[in-house]
Amino acid sequence: MLLDRYRQALGKSKEGQSLYHHSMAAVDILLRVAALAGEQPGPRLDRLVFAGVIHDVGKLDPDFQVMLEAAYRKGPDPAKIVKHEACTFDHDHQHLVLESKEAIRDELRGGVAVRNAEFDSQFSYCLDLESLDERAMEHIWAFAVTHHGLFYVSYERDADGEVRPRVRRQWTCSAQREVRRITLVDLLVEYHPLGGLVMIGDLIASYCHENRKDYRKAFAQARTLRELIERLTQLAPEIEAALTRDDPRDYGLEAVLALLGGGLP
Repeated sequence: MLLDRYRQALGKSKEGQSLYHHSMAAVDILLRVAALAGEQPGPRLDRLVFAGVIHDVGKLDPDFQVMLEAAYRKGPDPAKIVKHEACTFDHDHQHLVLESKEAIRDELRGGVAVRNAEFDSQFSYCLDLESLDERAMEHIWAFAVTHHGLFYVSYERDADGEVRPRVRRQWTCSAQREVRRITLVDLLVEYHPLGGLVMIGDLIASYCHENRKDYRKAFAQARTLRELIERLTQLAPEIEAALTRDDPRDYGLEAVLALLGGGLP
C-alpha cells in the first residue's frame, strides 16, 4: 500500500525525513492555508487534501531515492539526476494510489501525527471518497505534476487508441497525439484562490524542515492568503535553497509565487 511505501521511503535528505512525514506535513499546512482563506470542507478541499498526500509519489522512483540517500549519507553525487514530478505516472504509481484511497481516508480520519525537525503537529480530516471521481483524479494528478511549476499533464492517444497521461514541460508545444492538457494555470483558475495550495504546502513543509522552523508560527503572523504569499516571496531565496538541496535545479520560485498571488484580493 502507498502509505507503507511512504513510511519506508525518504522524502527529504535532512535527518532522513520519511516521505510519509513530509507529505503529511504538507497536508497539515495546506489545511491551515485553506482555513486562512475561508475554504470549508467539501469536494474541492477533498481533492486538494488528497493531492497533498500523493503530490510527491514520484519520489518513490528508485533513482530519486538514490539521490536522496546520497544526500542523506553525504555520499558521492549519483550519476542519474531525476525530477520527481516527471516520475508521477511511472512504476505503476497510478494503480498504487487508486488502490490506497480507502487507507488514506482512514489514516486522515483517525488523526495524523507529523514529526518535524523540532516540533510535532497533529491533524485529522474527514475525506469523502465520492469526491475523488475520475475527473477529480485528473486534477489530482495534475496537482502532483505541476507542484513545482515546471511540468503539465498532456493526455495523448497511443498507438492502440488509448488516451494516457504524459508529463510534458514545453507549454508552447503540442505533442502530435495530444487530446487535451491540464496545466498549473488551469488549476489556478479552477480552484481559485487555492489553485496553488498543494505547491504552498510543499514549499512551507520543505523550507521549515530544512531550517528547523515551526511552520505553525507562520499562521500566527499572516492574516490573509496574500500576506502569506508575500512572506513566502520574501523568503524565496531561502526556500529555493532548501529545495535544491535534494533536487538541484532552477525553480524560478519568485516568478511562480508572483503567479500564485497575482489574482488574490
